[in-house]
Amino acid sequence: MEDTRPPEEFVSSHPPADRARAWRLAALGLVLALLLVLAAGAWSLWRPLSDDDAARLAARAATGSVRTQLHPNPWLLPEDALTRQLDAFGPPATPAQQRRLEERGAVAPAPPSLEAAADDLARLARSTEDEHLTADLAAVAASWWAGAASGRGADALSSQDDARETEQETEGTGGAVTDREDACGSGLTTAVTAVDRSLFTAETAAARTGPEAGTAGGLVDGAAELHRAALSDPRVAPVLECEPPPVAGHHELPPGVQEDPVRALGRAEQEARDTLVRAAASSSGEQRAWILEALRTAARAGQVLDPEQPVPALPGRP
Repeated sequence: MEDTRPPEEFVSSHPPADRARAWRLAALGLVLALLLVLAAGAWSLWRPLSDDDAARLAARAATGSVRTQLHPNPWLLPEDALTRQLDAFGPPATPAQQRRLEERGAVAPAPPSLEAAADDLARLARSTEDEHLTADLAAVAASWWAGAASGRGADALSSQDDARETEQETEGTGGAVTDREDACGSGLTTAVTAVDRSLFTAETAAARTGPEAGTAGGLVDGAAELHRAALSDPRVAPVLECEPPPVAGHHELPPGVQEDPVRALGRAEQEARDTLVRAAASSSGEQRAWILEALRTAARAGQVLDPEQPVPALPGRP
């Protein structure tokens, strides 16, 4: 009998059933991928907004307002500095994030002044958890405090204004909020040392300027008064008992203190400012609140005592 089967090379090795099964699997994979895309979109639309995200976006909005509405002195804060500050706070809010901000009532009006904008960032920095974000908030606040203080002279170091702000911010804290074991070795000890060095330098500068220094002497005395008040704050009392003590009888003075003690104090304040920005990131609670208040003083004093340079965009940051 004649063999009518097709040659072996024309016979498929994959039956039609296998081909259909492969198509079904491919279709199932596409459906699953589509569901994942839809789920991701729904999550981005409905997911809650974290406190740190809200703080970052609020800071970004404030920076945009400073650029477009307050128009700070371009010599002190040039456009490239404002751009760096804006970039530090990441991308703008997505539509979903904007809705979340509005639902939370976290869309703040534009700040009325550069100093008010700096105070707003400091309030945000008091409760953020991300250390990088905290340092960026503190750095930009310090930059704006310095920019707002420029040209104000002794008014920028008004201890009465700072005392009133401090009293409002710390009301109900109950004084010291940490014990020595928690404080020693923390960012607060570094911050206290920086403030103590500024006070030591201020006292040295006052001794070299004398009563005939006029306005310059008033600036030095104002800075010293603020640093004394900061170091007598009950929130840092436990730190003063650490070993080795953060408050020393002697510190290394900045260069030039003999020739120009006022400007040398300004440089010491700027060094303290950078240290305090870093210390804020590694602290929390009322420790951080104290550091931010000390940062306000250092940023202002550094600018009015040594006003020859533009304000850094992100002092204390790489």
